[in-house]
Amino acid sequence: MIRNSIETNTQLLLFIYGHGGTGKTFLWTTIINALRSLGKIVLAVASSGIASLLLPSGRTAHSRFKIPLDLSDDSICHVKKNTQLSELLIQTEVIIWDEAPMSDRRCYESLDKSLRDILDNPNVPFGGKTILLGGDFRQTFPVKHKACKSEIISASLPRSYLWQHFKIIKLTENMRLQRPHLNCNERKIISDFSNWLLNIGDGISGEFIDSSSPDTKRVVIPDQFLIPYDDNALQKLIYFIYNDTILKFPTPENLSDKAIVCPKNDTASYINRLVLEMAPGQIFTYLSTDSIIPHTGDRGDTEILYPVEYLNHLDFSGIPAHELNLKVNSPVILMRNLNQTCGLCNGTRLLISQLLPKVIEAIIITGNAIGQRVYIPRISFVHNDKELPFVFKRRQFPLRICYAMTINKSQGQSLNKIGVYLPQNIFCHGQLYVALSRATSPQSLKILIVPQDNYPIGTTKNIVYSDFLKEIEM
Repeated sequence: MIRNSIETNTQLLLFIYGHGGTGKTFLWTTIINALRSLGKIVLAVASSGIASLLLPSGRTAHSRFKIPLDLSDDSICHVKKNTQLSELLIQTEVIIWDEAPMSDRRCYESLDKSLRDILDNPNVPFGGKTILLGGDFRQTFPVKHKACKSEIISASLPRSYLWQHFKIIKLTENMRLQRPHLNCNERKIISDFSNWLLNIGDGISGEFIDSSSPDTKRVVIPDQFLIPYDDNALQKLIYFIYNDTILKFPTPENLSDKAIVCPKNDTASYINRLVLEMAPGQIFTYLSTDSIIPHTGDRGDTEILYPVEYLNHLDFSGIPAHELNLKVNSPVILMRNLNQTCGLCNGTRLLISQLLPKVIEAIIITGNAIGQRVYIPRISFVHNDKELPFVFKRRQFPLRICYAMTINKSQGQSLNKIGVYLPQNIFCHGQLYVALSRATSPQSLKILIVPQDNYPIGTTKNIVYSDFLKEIEM
């Protein structure tokens, strides 16, 4: 189908819809390598840095197409005609975009308008280019701060004027069941596990909590996955993922497929501090340099009102802490795109090998560049919060300890050992499904739920926009 569209110069717009284990990444890799072997230019992108690392020469969509960070319905990509990037887009035969449901519809609309302009084809979606999108709408939707359900759905890809042009192809067969070494009993266990995950993702499992909240159910977690809650439960979860041997003798191989995930950043930071203290070695502390950029018209008293000590205590999502505590042999996650061709993008996980005053040496432990030794410098982060009377600037190493990470950050990864820590309920569509479906087998998953007053022990909240999922599949 794809090769025919190229040979006949006919546009193809496809959305590959498949849950974890159905072979999306294998399919993308096969298509990319096959077309490139024929001398065709294929641009492989993903909505997140982590997902882009799984694609041959993958990049994040924002960096590849220069999509604006602040989106509006009138946004276009920052690509001018007669530039190197515009010429690359003209020569490109196929664009592949993985984890598509994670991106705001306006990302696709920005690319659409830019391609129509660059290719001088204003009346055809994407200027006539073949576009292959993929993902799973059971997973989380575009992140929108303090947005309600209608606003979140409004920002999703199916609400774009482009969606009507796409043909949906579903991947339904679980490729993990095709492993030749599995016996009948093992195949049944994996099949049952996959079906359980799908029932959670589709919102079939569980009981309604409140008739006024049709998207929210209480789900019973099977005992085989639960760590019973007591005073030592969190330590048991940590030890399930990071035993003494792994903490004392970490390697890229034994850290790349393990993680603890939780709903919120502050919880992940707490677990990271605990595990860092457990790990052997000396802590090195790196302090940031914080400053402010006054707004236009400021009379000069902003710096007096907001001293450096105040700035040091500010903490924003996506910006490293003022006080960054690290150890040699501790895993970290990169918080910015530094060099995507070398595998250094937002979401890359690394193992620290040397801590120096002005640079940090580390080894890549995820993606296609596993084992590569790299050097991380300090960079400047700028945060423009409308609620602050100034623009905040922090110069720090773009790193965060990552024994634990948020559920949203883990999306796109497959893990051979995962601990899900739920000290509070999940808070958005698809979050529980994303957390649980990172596991590649039932033996690789453990869940710790802190009891809630209004929930029976061993149960947790699940939010699924079932009506929206049914609408997409019609």
